[in-house]
Amino acid sequence: MKKLLFVSFLLSSFCILAQQTFVLNPAMVDPEDAENFEMLIEKYGKGMAKDAVDEGIIQGWAVLKRVQGMGKVEDEKINYLWVTIYESPKKYVNRKSWFNTEKKYGIPGDVLWGGIDIDRYGSFIYKTEKRYDTDLEGKFIIFNWAFPKNLNDTMTLADKISTSFKKDMKKAGMASWGMATRIIPQDSDLAPLFFWDSYENMEQILDHLMYKAVIKNVDQKLLDQLQEQLPDGWENRVVWEFVSRSN
Repeated sequence: MKKLLFVSFLLSSFCILAQQTFVLNPAMVDPEDAENFEMLIEKYGKGMAKDAVDEGIIQGWAVLKRVQGMGKVEDEKINYLWVTIYESPKKYVNRKSWFNTEKKYGIPGDVLWGGIDIDRYGSFIYKTEKRYDTDLEGKFIIFNWAFPKNLNDTMTLADKISTSFKKDMKKAGMASWGMATRIIPQDSDLAPLFFWDSYENMEQILDHLMYKAVIKNVDQKLLDQLQEQLPDGWENRVVWEFVSRSN
């Protein structure tokens, strides 16, 4: 079975990474164009991403769509997200262009995508600090951003928590968990610490948000310490669904 891409995305089970870098590119697609957009991404984007993975340009790629009806309406402006994974910062800096429909399919990009209204909202680059993956295929993923009191202490604590639950991941339906730090942009209003949690279905996602699922057997003392490090809670938590992926 496929490894989970990411952001559920790759690498052997239960591995710790030192250099993996990934980029988040949020966007708003006109809801009237969403169905056509997803069809084109799956039909054309996935194939180009697979070629880029096979050629070693990227490690993985995914397009996610925001699960609607979970949060404030104004927060749903960004409804899609590209995730692109690189082996290292060096691979990212020296990346080659690979998303070229004319080269692969003989169809110019402006012709293929010209009828779709897309507004893009920048690039956000992160370094993976730790991740665990199982052989389950996640269909949904939670993104979590935080402003910790002390970044290093919180990462050490998260390391202890994740180590304690990794044995229960597959049983809980968890496909991937990871922790990352933001490289750029360096704006003070952007949370520096990032986590993801991916599961097979929405019920498991909701259980996780209620501190059940894989978290239910974690030592409460560790969770209390985490709460102390995050006195204002999570800066933001967003649930996404996978549209397409390649790894």
